[in-house]
Amino acid sequence: MKFILLLFLSTLIACKSSNKGEQMDSEYTISTASESEQRAKSVLPLEGKEDVSKILTLEFKSPKISSESEDKEYFANEKFDWILTMESQNGTYFNRDSVSKYFDAKWRENHQYPWLYCIPRGDSKWTYLSSSENRSNEFSRVALAWKLYDPLEDPPSVYEDRTLKKYKESVSQIAIKLKSDTVSENFTIEQATRKSKELSDFISNNNHYSVIILKAESEFEGKEIWDVMMSLGLKWGDMDLFHWNNDFEYGDDQLMSVWTSTSPGYFFPEEIAAGKVKTNDLVFGFSIPRSISPIQVLEVMNKATEYTQSRLGGRILNENGQPFDIEEEKDKINEVVSDLKNHSIIPGVGDALYLFQ
Repeated sequence: MKFILLLFLSTLIACKSSNKGEQMDSEYTISTASESEQRAKSVLPLEGKEDVSKILTLEFKSPKISSESEDKEYFANEKFDWILTMESQNGTYFNRDSVSKYFDAKWRENHQYPWLYCIPRGDSKWTYLSSSENRSNEFSRVALAWKLYDPLEDPPSVYEDRTLKKYKESVSQIAIKLKSDTVSENFTIEQATRKSKELSDFISNNNHYSVIILKAESEFEGKEIWDVMMSLGLKWGDMDLFHWNNDFEYGDDQLMSVWTSTSPGYFFPEEIAAGKVKTNDLVFGFSIPRSISPIQVLEVMNKATEYTQSRLGGRILNENGQPFDIEEEKDKINEVVSDLKNHSIIPGVGDALYLFQ
């Protein structure tokens, strides 16, 4: 039943913003939490027949992480991105129009869509060149950054020497046109290609979801699903799924989500209200590396699945369609967490959120 997870991941990827600036699929819309709530409230009750929201209780110690300065800068990740930086010469500055002309949409498309950063004149901090808050037209430095492995790419890019060499040659030629003879890099081409391959293996080995499937004996009816989700205290919203939203300082936006393998994989409240929704299963899941407290979330998710089973019936299975064993699932989680920590990465924080999307 791993196709269930793949279905969800494809839905998730379609909804996430991309550095390509591509339009999202027309089936999806971006709504605020209040807009989603009003949409659902117009056709269905937001309170269930029961109140078992106490099931969704999570207690854990926050990790010891230094707080970010409010005056932070916005720049690439120097550990996982290949960064080429151009510096202006002899007290001159790069002009926005010239930079935008040479690194235009066509150039970025032909060079795997790097992010563009700059240090505005009179400032010392990096920011996005295209940021609406960046009103400067002159820059002392301009940088381009390629994420050396991006799981949202299809297929993910694993860079070869010849590709990065071509990119650097192109940037160097443009730098000359912009009257800069200095292009520095955080990794040599050889280091960057090696890092790209290492990240490919590391992310592929650890980009796992913890999943519990409630398989229907026949079918689950939409209005009953809705009532159970509301009774649990889950919220309908992003990606048209049910979520246990994360109110903690760290971790993914959602602690847990609920979807289905039944097409289209998500839930429209209008169709549920009209009696048009029936599903073969409900899938409870979350990203392990993006979770701030994956073992505790699993334990809560298991209780939520058991409650749902008590209301709707069905069989509780793992992602392979076998009877679910929480201890086996904990072993899977601990393996991922251990590998992250061996690489000095804390689940649900900083680098984990950057690498696993």
